Amino acid sequence: MRQLLLLLLTASVSSAAEVLVDDVPLPVDPEALMSVPEIILHWGYPVESHNVVTADGYVLTLHRIPHGRNETAESARNTSRPVVFLQHGLMCSSSMWVLNLPHQSAGFVFADAGYDVWMGNSRGNIYSRRHLRMTEESDNFWRFTWQQMAEHDLPASIDGVLKATNQSYVYYVGHSQGALSMFAKQAVDPAFAPKIRQLFALAPVARLAHTQGAFTYLGKMYDQAKGLLALFGDGQFLRNNLLTRILADLLCDSTLSNPLCTNLIFSISGPDSHQFNNTRVPIYLAHNPAGTSIRNMVHFAQMVHNKRFAPYDLGKDVNMKLYGAPFAPEYDVSQVASPTYLFYSDADWLASPEDVEGFLMRRLNSTVLRVATRLTDFNHNDFMWGLRARKEIYDPIDNIIRQDVRRQEIRYVLSAKDGKASQSIKVLYNKKSQSKNRRMKRIIVKKVVHSSINSQSAASLERAKMKRDEEKS
Repeated sequence: MRQLLLLLLTASVSSAAEVLVDDVPLPVDPEALMSVPEIILHWGYPVESHNVVTADGYVLTLHRIPHGRNETAESARNTSRPVVFLQHGLMCSSSMWVLNLPHQSAGFVFADAGYDVWMGNSRGNIYSRRHLRMTEESDNFWRFTWQQMAEHDLPASIDGVLKATNQSYVYYVGHSQGALSMFAKQAVDPAFAPKIRQLFALAPVARLAHTQGAFTYLGKMYDQAKGLLALFGDGQFLRNNLLTRILADLLCDSTLSNPLCTNLIFSISGPDSHQFNNTRVPIYLAHNPAGTSIRNMVHFAQMVHNKRFAPYDLGKDVNMKLYGAPFAPEYDVSQVASPTYLFYSDADWLASPEDVEGFLMRRLNSTVLRVATRLTDFNHNDFMWGLRARKEIYDPIDNIIRQDVRRQEIRYVLSAKDGKASQSIKVLYNKKSQSKNRRMKRIIVKKVVHSSINSQSAASLERAKMKRDEEKS
């Protein structure tokens, strides 16, 4: 107890990167105690924080890296760049995209490649704990699952980004729950699809019929979990605070060789693929879990137990009133309309090949599913933290987006050469009723065309320089 109090006292009065226990200095990595904006600034990148409000009153924080660290704000303002939106998975936050070294972290890799990078934070994690009418101390604040994230968080976040950037769509990269929520959103709201130019689903979770490891036990304990939720009510699952961050960094410091930390990660995500940067494990665990609701965990337990990709099960009586059936109907993923690229692996215990190939790939529309890449020896967390993730996931995504941007530019140039106007003009009619008369108002809308080839070339040169620097080091 004395040592815990000493840890708290030291963290409160000093920003030094070490803690004294029995007069022995134990190093605490500064990144373990930093917020996401502080981590981004720490590595020399620009950062912005933006708040958006959902239709049901949750205040979500989005983190933005507007350009790479080798660019200036002035040069970035002079180029319109494609927007990449990164959405985290279960119990994570925007931190998951920036916790490795810059040349390994998706947030930094895409920023240096010339994109305007935005990172979402779902309700309930440490960056999205505010509400217009409730506090996080209220049980009702935690009465949500990924179903509400799909219904409310995604449109609020994406619409907020589109408004801030004056763009008409984003390139969406979702990991695990981040992919699942987008599948669910488009399954019930096809009109949302045009806002997602391309959908990149990493470790895509949907139907959880073949899980292994800890999540298998979660499914087996579903009845008990449901009973506990009914007995004790809604609340937060696994709180993340300063104390847990310090303890995670100390207990999992690579110099102490504590196998408990890596074993905990692998018991959930899958076997050790030997591409984990063990020196970063204390930082991973300091920032994760980042918070979610108990009800959300029960929803995942339902999915494992029932082997169905469906809304939250409210019980037979309520389901009969809402759906006319004992169970809520499964989401129809054939309604997903954004061009979709799947990245999955044989070693993933959550998004198993059996579920990805046997459910998602069979039910996604064949005109929508563009490429499904089966990776070798990636566990569930390797998609964001694996040392091979850049080469096998992020760089291919970059190439796919660049090809799409080039196709748009070619169409634009050919359109101009054909004698058409250099800007596509669309006439919309804003119908207003005054008494019994209707007035037609013509609105001229200019089509937004993404970045110039020059900006792409500059980004390519920066990436090439970065790779050369890596080889030298």
